[in-house]
Amino acid sequence: MQADFIPKTIAQASQQMQSGLLTSTALVKYYLARIHKLNPLLNAFITILEQEALEAAAQLDFERSNGQERGLLHGIPVVIKDNIDTAGIKTTVGSQFFGDRIPLSDGAIVQNLKAAGAVILGKTNLSEFAADLSGNNLFYGNTCNVWNHKHSSGGSSSGSATAIAADLCLAGIGTDTGGSIRVPASWSGVVGLRPTFGLLSNDGIFPRAPSFDTVGLMANCVEDVAIVLDAVLLPISTNLKQLYPLPTNINGLKLGVISNYTFRGIEGEIAKAIYNAISILRELGAEIVTLDSRFLEDFDQVTYSTIAIYEFSQVLQAEYAINPNEFTAKVQSDLSKGVKISRHHYKKAKQKCEKCLPLGQKLFEQVDVVLTPTTPMVAPPINSEGKIYQLNQRFMLPFSFMGLPAISLPCGWSSQGLPIGLQIVSNSYDEALILRVALAFEIATAFSKGSPL
Repeated sequence: MQADFIPKTIAQASQQMQSGLLTSTALVKYYLARIHKLNPLLNAFITILEQEALEAAAQLDFERSNGQERGLLHGIPVVIKDNIDTAGIKTTVGSQFFGDRIPLSDGAIVQNLKAAGAVILGKTNLSEFAADLSGNNLFYGNTCNVWNHKHSSGGSSSGSATAIAADLCLAGIGTDTGGSIRVPASWSGVVGLRPTFGLLSNDGIFPRAPSFDTVGLMANCVEDVAIVLDAVLLPISTNLKQLYPLPTNINGLKLGVISNYTFRGIEGEIAKAIYNAISILRELGAEIVTLDSRFLEDFDQVTYSTIAIYEFSQVLQAEYAINPNEFTAKVQSDLSKGVKISRHHYKKAKQKCEKCLPLGQKLFEQVDVVLTPTTPMVAPPINSEGKIYQLNQRFMLPFSFMGLPAISLPCGWSSQGLPIGLQIVSNSYDEALILRVALAFEIATAFSKGSPL
């Protein structure tokens, strides 16, 4: 199959398959061929599900030929981060310790994807136990940045972002605790959505910090993220039903910029790209409002870390006590810190966290969404120190802390040819709003270049 005839979006693929111009089997074969060619270089996958994907595609083609249509994900090839359970298929969580772990059932998000007709091509690479933002993995290889292989892909959902950026699938599922969807989306030049905390079930996801863990979605364009979110939403009553097709008019919306926060401590090229994005959104009819927020300006990262590291240590405390050397230095460090945090200090941190949500919601009494860079710098060299990666959480942790939805999408390119991400945040359950603003910006610009490979 020639690449020129391969659809670039889920909507295009669905239309072509519905009209008979394309089959899921042909599309899956195309992506599997690219995976076999490029994965030895990129390390995007831990497990490739070739036989399973081909069998699923054949079944879905048969269903379609008999008038059975599951929806817009019918026959669409996707990838799954390897901390999400898949029945009968190993789920390593990026760890040597769980190298042979085989779940008995699919995680909730996998069940929903299959019910919607998605074809799973494989399980993608991640930082061990989703424990950092580098995208590096001692056991399964470091995931490379598609745009410059000497730079980080971002993590911990590194493999899903790289697979999308390298045109190895049409969408990917990851998780985001403190930025693990948004960082790789930003540094890999794709679109990544962290939904409202609790909107999508975490059932079947190996926990990092249950107070913040959130299933996230990634794709090459905003419209595709909306389609996948539509397909996997739980049957709950929200204003999110039937997101696709999205409206594109943002005239009159109020977009917030936070003084002493949005532009503080960021690289010059990042600042230039964000200023340009704000200018474009203003030209599209939005009103830009400058706000003060002491909560964001003085965000208490210690409280976040106390909760996250304590909860992580509770998950792996027994295994760590018996086999501490089975884990990498970063995981050992987190676990050793976690066992020193008392239950009392953890409860105090949780109480402080619960008091913070109203502070975030207060912002949205004045504006519809908040704008920030996704990260203060472009993707650093792949072997950068851990402190460099920690610095890149500053625009994400506060919103994880409050459980708010946020999207990252491309808004520019550095002089090194590396992507720059814009983060758009809304109040709880207002995913439709941030997707609307993101789509309007995406349509008005041309920052999504497509795969360089």
